[in-house]
Amino acid sequence: MPRAELGVRLGIVLVRSLAWALACFGLGPLRCLGAVAGFLISLGNSREARVTRANVDLVYGDKNRAWRRRLVRASLKHTSMTLAEATALWTWPLSRLAKLRTGVEGEELLTRRAPGRGAIVLVPHYGNWEYLGYYLNTLETLTPLYQRRRSPAVDQVLAAARDRLGSRSAPDSVAGLRQLLKTLRAGGLLAILPDQVPSADSAVAAPFFGRPALTMSLVSKLLQRTDVDIVVGTATRVPGGFAIRLEAIDDAVRHPDPAVGARTINAAIEAVVARDPAQYQWEYKRFRLPDQPRIYDGQRPSGRPPQRVRRKA
Repeated sequence: MPRAELGVRLGIVLVRSLAWALACFGLGPLRCLGAVAGFLISLGNSREARVTRANVDLVYGDKNRAWRRRLVRASLKHTSMTLAEATALWTWPLSRLAKLRTGVEGEELLTRRAPGRGAIVLVPHYGNWEYLGYYLNTLETLTPLYQRRRSPAVDQVLAAARDRLGSRSAPDSVAGLRQLLKTLRAGGLLAILPDQVPSADSAVAAPFFGRPALTMSLVSKLLQRTDVDIVVGTATRVPGGFAIRLEAIDDAVRHPDPAVGARTINAAIEAVVARDPAQYQWEYKRFRLPDQPRIYDGQRPSGRPPQRVRRKA
């Protein structure tokens, strides 16, 4: 076994031990722990902190520097809270997780669809998207698409954690894509995180907060091959738990041009983020395009307002 993979496996053992050690804590202490960790990360120069700062400066360049730094700290706190809350998702009994659901809006968009009709839930990196996966599994078996990690051991652990909640995870591979199509055609339920950074050969550049961002074309391809419903889902962090919200997306997402679909998806994500920008995970290098490969390489944005990209009708 390569030394690097051995180190990963030892790290997994430690993380699992920590998760079980934290299982006795309630949601409040877990969130406090995550908030402290996020604050400490915001003081450093880790990759997470650097990319979050760069993205916030790029998107909110019209805000003053103090406002942007507060958002960076708050976002890193929320991201760290998501990680801390993951220990509950990995270890708590499902009955205990159910008590964290403070309310549900729009559930009928999934429960009242025609018999045998599949559905796609777009899940932005907002609030606690892993808890949304738990909730969706209370409605029916969920098939979430996930990005494979470099380490097979990490892949196995993350898939097992999600499958514990009832999911049947599908990797971003040829076999995984076949699984997605089969699930939709059988009337099943998919979850896709649409704001991950895809490979250049499976993406289009589409406006995101006025700037071109690499956006997956997979959703458009699935919609062209299957007749299914599609909604946007979020689990917003609120006192005592999570508020679930499912909502319709503009029908332009079904346009045969993947660029039109990508613009529609990014617009829907923008609307979610606008509710509370701090609960969005700004750690993905979404604005790095093939013709701008070094946009995150230590560059400090000037703070000037971003040049807006006109959306085509």
